[in-house]
Amino acid sequence: MLSKCANPSCSTPLVYLREGKIFMIEQAPGLQSAGTAGMDKHPASARVEHFWLCGPCSAEMTLALDNKGGVQVLPKAQTRMRAAS
Repeated sequence: MLSKCANPSCSTPLVYLREGKIFMIEQAPGLQSAGTAGMDKHPASARVEHFWLCGPCSAEMTLALDNKGGVQVLPKAQTRMRAAS
């Protein structure tokens, strides 16, 4: 359950959804931890996780998947440069 801003440097609690931005990030089945892969009798499906950035953080930052399947908080300027390259 979401309880606070996804920015580790921010401690703003999630009280209302009036301000900020919610991110729905789908993690591919191949990025699950090795301990859980193949343990389920059902076919692997993507896992969806929700993250919230408060208003001030969402104005300056965004979330992105890293190459290990984790989520990182990045400044918006950095994501624009990364998309252009």
